[in-house]
Amino acid sequence: MVGKESNDVAAPSRTRRSFLRRTGLVVAGTSTALATESAAREAIRTTYTIREGTPDETDVYITDTQTEGPVAVVVGGIQGNEPAGYQAAGGIKTWSINRGTLVTIPRANPVAIQRDTYLNDNGNLNRKFPPGETPTTPLARAIWGVIASYDPDIVINLHSSQGIYREDVGPDGVGQAIYPTTAPGASEDAIATAEYMNRYHVDDSFPDYYRFQRGNTIDGTRPYLVHKTDADLGVPGFIVESTRYETSLATRRNWELNIVHHLLGRHGIDRTYES
Repeated sequence: MVGKESNDVAAPSRTRRSFLRRTGLVVAGTSTALATESAAREAIRTTYTIREGTPDETDVYITDTQTEGPVAVVVGGIQGNEPAGYQAAGGIKTWSINRGTLVTIPRANPVAIQRDTYLNDNGNLNRKFPPGETPTTPLARAIWGVIASYDPDIVINLHSSQGIYREDVGPDGVGQAIYPTTAPGASEDAIATAEYMNRYHVDDSFPDYYRFQRGNTIDGTRPYLVHKTDADLGVPGFIVESTRYETSLATRRNWELNIVHHLLGRHGIDRTYES
């Protein structure tokens, strides 16, 4: 069970999808009727705050379409000096989607973002999520509490790196790669999304080493957010890494927006471009 600090705001209850699945109410005809009935309903958008009244205070954004479908969680800003991730997530929080629920934590590490640093006062936030154990800082516990409460079908964590994955150019780094968990289908999702990006969104002016790749598999053995996703939830999770090596912030942000768009589509959530 995730530890909870007294000044954390509890996440809303699980979605209808989880309730129906847990109670066994989804049967042939019933789920179809529910989907048909809810299709005409407007999405419910809510925002709540975790770690309220502390320097870690940050917002969680939920779009619930009220139509049966997957639950996706997108997290940006775990490292404060990687603005592409938190800027992309800041755009994603307002997306309209066709079904399911989208949960976004755009600025997961507000102290580090404010300081434009890799770390906050408790060190590297993305090393505070030991698999099979309670996260080791109040902020990590609050973030994990949000994710676990929504019983997600897919978790995406947005980053950027100084260099490029497995390339002998620029500084060492892990950019231009999409790293999948061991969950069934996650590797195929990463490969398909990399191919999509290379075909449609990596400009011909970039050398071939900027082409996206599937990164190494996230196997639940390290205290990272998506490693914990793999070990504790067993669902497809992805670390997205664009490179900061000779790229503009706008380029990196757009790459990450399109990667998330494609990964969500692979999991049955399409952006509808409604106002």
